[in-house]
Amino acid sequence: MSLTSGSAADWDARYRQAGSVWSSAPNEFLARELAELAPTSMIDLAGGEGRHALWFAARGVRSENVEFSKAALEKFEARSKELGLYERTVSTLADARDAKFQLSPDLVVVCYLQLTWPDLSRALSNALDQMQGGEIFGVWHSSRNLTDGYGGPQNPNVLPTVEDLTDWVSDNALSGNVWEEERLISVADGEYRAIDVLLRAKL
Repeated sequence: MSLTSGSAADWDARYRQAGSVWSSAPNEFLARELAELAPTSMIDLAGGEGRHALWFAARGVRSENVEFSKAALEKFEARSKELGLYERTVSTLADARDAKFQLSPDLVVVCYLQLTWPDLSRALSNALDQMQGGEIFGVWHSSRNLTDGYGGPQNPNVLPTVEDLTDWVSDNALSGNVWEEERLISVADGEYRAIDVLLRAKL
């Protein structure tokens, strides 16, 4: 989700109009990078319908979806019940920038939270302050996607750079990597490449 693309009320309306706004499958980079990880509890920060919280809950992980759209959380809760995962999931209605988590996570996942850098760094630092250890994993539409890629927000102010995220990792004395990856997007008139920026850091 993106706070810059609408208010919580706007996103509520969007989630209520569609059966699923996002795929139920996990992000391809997250699934690849974290498939072998076994956290005790995790946060799906600005998780929308909670696809990543559900993915981890299905693997036995206590999972919390932190989201500012009440409609999205209602979908998340309904799906967690349908999948028999309700006892392992938690919902928190909050703004990602200053959310107070119910769990003490050793993994925080942030997927496509496209904010201005001051707001995004605030959200990441707020999450970091509530972790007892473990890892932070994030993926965003990269700033370079605007000129060299396809899709995603067309506002350069909400597209983080490798340098932004690398500096944040360094400033917080974390151990990790920041890098770009390309993925193919298939649409009616052909295939295009999108450029994402990823972060994986350990406390």
